[in-house]
Amino acid sequence: MNERLVRIRESERKSHTEIYTSQKLYHTDSWLKRPIKTVREIASHFDGYDALRVLDLGCGVGRNSIYIAERFQKIPCMIDCVDLLAIAIEKLLDNAQAHNVTSSINGITKSIEEYEIQSNSYDFIMAVSALEHMDSQESFLSKLFEIKEGLRKNGIVCLVINSSVEETNTQTQEAMEAQFEINLPTDKLQSILSNVFCDCEILKTTVAEQEYDIPRESCISRLRTNVVTYAARKTD
Repeated sequence: MNERLVRIRESERKSHTEIYTSQKLYHTDSWLKRPIKTVREIASHFDGYDALRVLDLGCGVGRNSIYIAERFQKIPCMIDCVDLLAIAIEKLLDNAQAHNVTSSINGITKSIEEYEIQSNSYDFIMAVSALEHMDSQESFLSKLFEIKEGLRKNGIVCLVINSSVEETNTQTQEAMEAQFEINLPTDKLQSILSNVFCDCEILKTTVAEQEYDIPRESCISRLRTNVVTYAARKTD
């Protein structure tokens, strides 16, 4: 692992650990306040299913997977939840117990690169603010194709990916290196997604500008990003 990757992952580990240990899922003003809107929207596509299998890449403490487990607790619903951080999986399992959905949550401590998605396995695959933390653009592209192959017929993918990220030290106003392993220009990212999922039915594709402060190792950073949300259904 190269020096830049080590530095970025250590910074992300610290910032995420701080949030995971200080904020309670769904009872906070942080981004753990609720599942993302697109996941809530997509969930309705699975109403009427007799069983559901889901993959949550970069699951964190269960912001989205706990919601899915609760919504579909009356049917067999298994969610494979993958995260690099052991603290995330520990808190995920605590949250699953607190929300009475332990039987639906399978916590897996692995990097997204290491987790092998089996072909034709999932009804729903989501990766929210996760794929930009893979170790290389080559791994990123390979994982997109793996995600596509991992969907069953009529399976849905939901991706939320930061792009064109800029960070600024809030005290000095100096530009900082963006703490993202992959930081693609927005138009390039959109082109990649369009090419990979070219034969799928597009359910949603949006870009939203976001700006917020985030703790880094030595300062508070003002982060500016174009958040690309992309959802598609595999039709063959």
